[in-house]
Amino acid sequence: MAEFWVYESRTHGYVRVHRRTCCMCNNGRGLAASAADRTARWHAADTRNEALLLARQLGQPVIAACAHCGH
Repeated sequence: MAEFWVYESRTHGYVRVHRRTCCMCNNGRGLAASAADRTARWHAADTRNEALLLARQLGQPVIAACAHCGH
């Protein structure tokens, strides 16, 4: 199971790194676990460093840590 998740918002041009236990992440399902959103996507990563590398590779202009879990 992935320990970290990277949330990519294509509409708003940012990525955010979360720990899987974060209330905003919900183990890669987000707040609306059943909602299919074509403008946003969750990406799994095993380590924080992997998540940060992935976040940079996604090419969004803003990379931010989650305000809730701090990652």
